[in-house]
Amino acid sequence: MTQVVLPEINFLTTDAQELVNEFITIYEQTEGRKLSQADPLRLIFLSAASVITKQNVAINDAAKQNLLYYARDKVLDHKGAEMTTSRLEATAATTTLRLHLSVPLTSSRIIEKGSLATSNEGAIFFATVEETAISPGVDYVDVELECTTKGEIGNGFAVGQINTLVKPLPYIGHIENITVSDGGAEREEDAPYKERIYMAPEKLTNAGSDGAYKYFAKSASALISDVYVYMPTPGCVDIKILMKDGKLPSPEIIDKVLNAVSGKRVRPLTDRVTAGAPTITAFDLDMSYFIETDAVDKTILHKKIQAAVDEWLVWQQSKIGRDINPSKLISLCIKAGAKRVDVRSPVFMVVEQGEVAQLDMLNVHFGGVEDD
Repeated sequence: MTQVVLPEINFLTTDAQELVNEFITIYEQTEGRKLSQADPLRLIFLSAASVITKQNVAINDAAKQNLLYYARDKVLDHKGAEMTTSRLEATAATTTLRLHLSVPLTSSRIIEKGSLATSNEGAIFFATVEETAISPGVDYVDVELECTTKGEIGNGFAVGQINTLVKPLPYIGHIENITVSDGGAEREEDAPYKERIYMAPEKLTNAGSDGAYKYFAKSASALISDVYVYMPTPGCVDIKILMKDGKLPSPEIIDKVLNAVSGKRVRPLTDRVTAGAPTITAFDLDMSYFIETDAVDKTILHKKIQAAVDEWLVWQQSKIGRDINPSKLISLCIKAGAKRVDVRSPVFMVVEQGEVAQLDMLNVHFGGVEDD
């Protein structure tokens, strides 16, 4: 994600002591006398400064909300509207369902739109997106399913896991999803939405700029965390897509991106656009960590160090072209409370643009305790 760094600003002071000093100075100049440390007026000035400081904090926040760098929540939605860039709403996961017929039909049958299917657990339901006709003589028919609950909750149903029709049909023998459900996303969070607003001016070009392709590709789904655009050959554009937490895109997400940069609305007609996952650069994580002998709560330390490892794995795998950097892993583990960290693998490795580091083998070993 693009990091925009701007200087911190305040429109009004939030230093209560500065206000008290100002009150005292004005009073002493007006009255022509010095206030002693025990003067009751000091308590009045302190009380007034406390109230004004709280007001100034609120005024500062309200004023800063007018700047995109600080805007959040509904104010950020208004900033996006100024750039005709709306926040991405929650979307439902989709998958392809195959309905196998018990016997071939002699006449057509209709699978109604909204027909429900679920897994054995029956907690999450999927509905057919459109009405589908089953022709005579076929053995099966494929239909598109959409989760009835929007968000990431519908993602990750493995092939064959959605296998039950809520209302069984006599001519259907069994059903199964033939793709992993994917594409469900929560409402876009402030950070990625803010980044798209920063990129919004890029969409004004129709020349097929790098920034324009990135803007429209990221607008396809709130699950997309990083996009890399390059030209493999003249007239061709390849878009590499990486999902939240370093996951690779599903075929459904790739189709959404291609649709978002369609020739009718966005890209130059002369561009031949392809999209897909970045090339994987696999790495193994093999490490040992040690903690101090006199550490107070070793159980908590183990959990913190494991959380640091997990944080590094997400960071390492969440950006296209990010070099494999074990130094950051060591830093996070030391910060979490490890005394010493021995990373045998990976070593530092340059990851080219269009590639992404992905974990293959994992071995995190507690090496024991050591004296300081």
